[in-house]
Formats: sequence, C-alpha cells, structure tokens
Amino acid sequence: MIAMADLATVLAALADHTHKPATAHELRAQPGDIFGHPALTALMQFAHGLGSRAEVDAALPAIGPLVRAADPFRGATIALCCGTIVEWGADAGGVFPHLLAVLPRHLALARRAIARKGVAPAVLFDDDPEAARAAAGLTYLLLATMTVICRRAAYRQALRANAEIVEHVAALRAAHREAGFVAQVLDLTDDMELIVLAPAEQKGFRVALEAVASNAHMFTLLQAALIDGGHLAGEPCDPEVVAVARGERPHERLLSDHARFNFVTHSGLNTDGSLDGFSSLIGLPVEGTPAGIQRLDSVPILLVGPNVLRSRAWDSNFFAGIHDALRSRAEVIEVLPAGQVADWLGRVRQSRR
Repeated sequence: MIAMADLATVLAALADHTHKPATAHELRAQPGDIFGHPALTALMQFAHGLGSRAEVDAALPAIGPLVRAADPFRGATIALCCGTIVEWGADAGGVFPHLLAVLPRHLALARRAIARKGVAPAVLFDDDPEAARAAAGLTYLLLATMTVICRRAAYRQALRANAEIVEHVAALRAAHREAGFVAQVLDLTDDMELIVLAPAEQKGFRVALEAVASNAHMFTLLQAALIDGGHLAGEPCDPEVVAVARGERPHERLLSDHARFNFVTHSGLNTDGSLDGFSSLIGLPVEGTPAGIQRLDSVPILLVGPNVLRSRAWDSNFFAGIHDALRSRAEVIEVLPAGQVADWLGRVRQSRR
C-alpha cells in the first residue's frame, strides 16, 4: 500500500515549489542543480521506493496534474520526473492528459523566445519571462512527451489531432533537437489498415500498421508477417533485421534488407488478373510512406507478387529507431476468405478497365 502521508508530504512540497516562479538564475543552472531541488529529489526518492507497479500507477495520477503549473519551466521539470517514473514502469496514462493540455501554450511560448534568437538571456527574461521559462524547459517537456507518445499509438494520434501542437512542433523541429524527434514520431504511420492481395496465390490479408516510418520499413515488417507467419512462401527474413524494424532490438549498426516480393499498388494488376508486365515493374518507392498507397473505394490496396526487381534493397536507416519504447508492426489481423479475395481482385480488375 502507498504511504498516503508520505505522498501528501511530497505533493505539498511540489505544490509549494511550482508556485514559486523560476528565476533567471535557475533557467541557466545545470540539470543537476535544477533536479537536485529538495522537492524534486523527494519525489524521485518516494517513487523509487514504491514496492509495486500498482503503487506507482496509483501515485502518478496524483503527481501528473502538477505538470500544469502556471510556470512553464516548473511544469516541464515535473513532466520530466513523471517521464522518468513512466520509464520505471508506470502507466503513462497518469501523465499524458496533462502533457497534452500544456503543450500548445508551452510550445507557443518557446517559439516566441526562439524567434528572438540572438537576444541575451537576461534581456529576454526581463522582456518576456514566460517565454524565457518555456524555452529553458522545452527539452525537459519534450523528453517527457517522447517517453509517453512512444508507448501508445493513441497518444500519438491525440497529438496529431491537435492542430496547434502539430504546427508548433513543425516550426520548432529545425531549431530544437527534441522537437525534431517528436516531429519524426508524429510523421509515423499509425492505426492504418490495408488489404494485401497475392493474385498468383489467390490469397488476401487485412494488415494493421503501427509506427511505420517508410515504405521500406513496411516492406521489411510485412515480409516477416507473411513469410514467417506461414501465409506466403518466400526467402526467410533476417531475424536481426526484423527485430530492429519492430523496435525489439536497438539499432546499433547499419543493416540491409531486400525485397522478397514485388510490392505494387492496385494499378499494377493486369485486366486478366496477372501481375506481370510493365505496370507491375512500377513498385512503391522505398522512401515513400504507406499513407501514399493508392486506394480503391477508400481502402488502401497493396499487391504482392514474384520479385521481378531482384536488386531492390534498402537499409535500416529507413526504419523508425527513434526511441527504445517504440514498437512497430505490420500484423496480419485477418486472412481473407476465398470469396472476399475473389471479390477484391475483381474490383481491382474492373478499376483497370
């Protein structure tokens, strides 16, 4: 059981800390000094001393609201502490709503400060203290954001649905390292389903994509799902490459993969139902993204056939590899019945006339 008296003491000290605006001197302090403040030290010691995942999950929702502190620098330091607690195993749901709530204001303030590049910090603080505080805390806030959004696609989708956040992150990505990482995560393809048809085998699959960075990334994941999953015959996939592509193994060295199939959009199918000839040679570009796959009746359709482009290859720089908590997948969620496969292939042929 959580020692409620201890938690109450920690929360009271944090509340007192967040109610005192950060000074110009604090904004220039080293991280060790910033996070060495007694209130933050007590928080981390308390969280580290909790005996179970359930206790950590119960405590984080009480701490998370302090991310909404009026002072953006104070809120960002609390956010980073919460992010660390999430990395220790806590459910990110205890902090995500508060990150989502503060990001628009914090990012807008940070942009205001960064737009005054070249202005001395002391002058910026005197002229616009809230913008100065937001800029100084931006790395901490975005590190926490990365920790959270890399753990669940729903959190990434919530950020994408907020036009202010998307605009601010895009504007900051060139000037700020962590904003660049968040932008890369938001660029991933999530929660996308597509129909994959293998005309020669008269087989079809409904496939779900999550955290896919590029078509090359999708090809690697999809080949593993189809071949290793026993759905289609093909050259075995390299386990190391697949593990890196899924985010199950660190991307520590450059790896290579190559096509086991030819991947084309539905325009590559001939009217007789075959997948050969000139049209089938126009494969999807490896540097593209699954969002660009041609649709039929609003459904993305991908055709797979014999590998006619024998030298087609790509390297692991096309994979995500942005954060160690991020997991990517191309999962066969349904093997289509023969009747549905025939129906889809018929619709594709009809669209080619």
